[in-house]
Amino acid sequence: MNFIDIAILLVLGITILGGLYRGFVSTVYNIGATIVSLVVGGICIPIVSGLVKGSADLFNMLLYYTEGSEYVAITDVELTRAPISGVSAEQLRTVLQNADMPLPMDRCVTKNIVSEAFRDSGVTTLGDYFNQTIVCVVINILALLAVFVIVRILLGFVVRGIEYGRGGFPMLTRADGVIGAGLGLIHGVLLLFVIFLLVPVALTVLPK
Repeated sequence: MNFIDIAILLVLGITILGGLYRGFVSTVYNIGATIVSLVVGGICIPIVSGLVKGSADLFNMLLYYTEGSEYVAITDVELTRAPISGVSAEQLRTVLQNADMPLPMDRCVTKNIVSEAFRDSGVTTLGDYFNQTIVCVVINILALLAVFVIVRILLGFVVRGIEYGRGGFPMLTRADGVIGAGLGLIHGVLLLFVIFLLVPVALTVLPK
């Protein structure tokens, strides 16, 4: 059992015990707060990412640390300067296979090249398409996570306030704790989804 397995089991164990302790209603409120936070985070991605892209210093710093063109250089340094119109589908497949990029970076790069997504920005070379795509994906993920954390903390205070005001939720049935534990497992899976959004960012920024 490696570190990732232990971390997953730890998160699930905490949420299951939390559901068992709090019971059905409180766990439903917490799951709802997590889902609402994710939805709000997704809606706010264009706003937050737009603010980041509007800051030249911050955007260039992220562009420097992600260095998408290095994935192309693994196959051929000259390809980084090649216009995408001159790169064949076979060459692109070779570059992506050699790069071994984290999901969903490879799919996003392919989609943006096929659609020439950055044409209006004057981006034409294969290396720059890798740079722009990867930094945009990283910014979107970080924007989602930032909004999620802020909204989830605020909603957490609201849930605690409701619990405190009502003196804690009453036990619905004898199986209240068991049902709460089951819902806690669902809550844990949702939280793991959020946590694992950081994986492609880490694999892109940190040294292999």
